[in-house]
Amino acid sequence: MVSSIRAACTRIALAALLFAVLGVETADAQSEPRFGIGFQMMASSIEDNVGPGIRFRASAPINRDLSVSVGSAFTGYVFEGQDEATYALDPTASLIVTLPVMGGRGTYFLGGVGAYVPLGDNAPEAAPFFHFGFGRVWLLRDTSIFFEIDPALVIGEDTSNVLFPVRVGVIF
Repeated sequence: MVSSIRAACTRIALAALLFAVLGVETADAQSEPRFGIGFQMMASSIEDNVGPGIRFRASAPINRDLSVSVGSAFTGYVFEGQDEATYALDPTASLIVTLPVMGGRGTYFLGGVGAYVPLGDNAPEAAPFFHFGFGRVWLLRDTSIFFEIDPALVIGEDTSNVLFPVRVGVIF
């Protein structure tokens, strides 16, 4: 069952990636696709640990308020030393709703689906998740700085767990 859920999440993520890369052709779209890179600290009840990571995201506007995005992060739970370190990927597909920007600052909400994919020999099973979070963006001349909190509920075969990433980065 986990492999069929993983396959479904992979198909959704690939379709969203294709959608984001090709762009959205609507009369209301206001800008080109955007790309972001950032750092995250992720707390995980799966790993019972906190780890630093790097996140990439591509988004395409549907209109001024709504975007579709795909992204992925690589997190290393390394604070217990090299011998106990574990690693994970978490690809996501999301919708982002941006509130009106005032004074060069804006707030957005994002939600969607993803997969928690632990790496390594002793890694727990991969599992799908649902996420819903919020962020702030500060507009610069050609780029933006963002800060977001995007908790996720991981639905495992036997248990549910929580991921709690806090991210900061740049959108260009």
